[in-house]
Amino acid sequence: MRWHLSFLALSVSLCLGMPLEAATHYITLKAVRMPSGQLAYQMVKHQIEDNGTTEDLTGRYAQGPTIPGPTLVLTEGDTARVTLEHGIEGSDSPVSVHVHGVHYKFDSDGTTRALSQTIDSVAYPGKPYTYEWNAATGTVGTWMYHDHAFGDPMIGAEDQGLFGTLIVNPKDGQVEALIDGQIQKVNLKDIKREFILWMHETTFWGQELNHIVNRQVPLWTNPTVGARLGELVRFHVIGMGTAFHTFHLHGHRWIEPGTTHIVDTVNIGPISRTAFVVKAGEGVGPGDWHYHCHVVQHMQSGMMGKFRVVQ
Repeated sequence: MRWHLSFLALSVSLCLGMPLEAATHYITLKAVRMPSGQLAYQMVKHQIEDNGTTEDLTGRYAQGPTIPGPTLVLTEGDTARVTLEHGIEGSDSPVSVHVHGVHYKFDSDGTTRALSQTIDSVAYPGKPYTYEWNAATGTVGTWMYHDHAFGDPMIGAEDQGLFGTLIVNPKDGQVEALIDGQIQKVNLKDIKREFILWMHETTFWGQELNHIVNRQVPLWTNPTVGARLGELVRFHVIGMGTAFHTFHLHGHRWIEPGTTHIVDTVNIGPISRTAFVVKAGEGVGPGDWHYHCHVVQHMQSGMMGKFRVVQ
């Protein structure tokens, strides 16, 4: 999965260790077919321009295609220019990137003329397409990007693997969290790891943003995720597909974003999402803490994993 993503001042800086100033991101992604037959996005290139300097972040992403696709991180104010390359062997069907949450013009919508009645904002074999996104004020959050063109009737192939995560971090670099029993502001630079968990039908698809080594790590299906006792960890949980879920993490509590409600279970429907910070093992200590969907049929189908907290 590769295409050229030029995010609006992508908070990639925070997720991948960059500064907080507004920046322009030049990203190339490629959509490919994996040996399994599934489709996926792959990072080809990611450079960030900030205050007259350029840094290459490409090496911080996983090599090869992943499901979910590369996590793109922006900060409020950033701009992203995302170029998508078509690399799906055996197909001349258009492929695209449609993003949620941020601002963009109609020619960056990621849909075909057949749906929009206006233009094709899609990539074809040998003909990449570039999108421009703006992470303006009010776009902070965890969002989805996905294909909206491949296949018939050109509504997209997200259910075949063409989906990924966009995180827009606040410009002040702080989020609210329940830490040591108190709701307080947490600096994102103090968060050691972030786990992205997609709930798709009866499977979790995972990815880790490891800020200790500045790497994105694919976790694939129903993964064990881990942290050291006392580390600050941010979870991003997103729904996709047709099923409705409840996400429950044993032994830990957090606040519903924008509220003071303390919870340990949240409802997740298709394309709904939540993000929260926990202190690993707070009040309960180390162990393999279960996380799962609380819909019984989904648990019976294996929709579960472990949050391993070690000393």
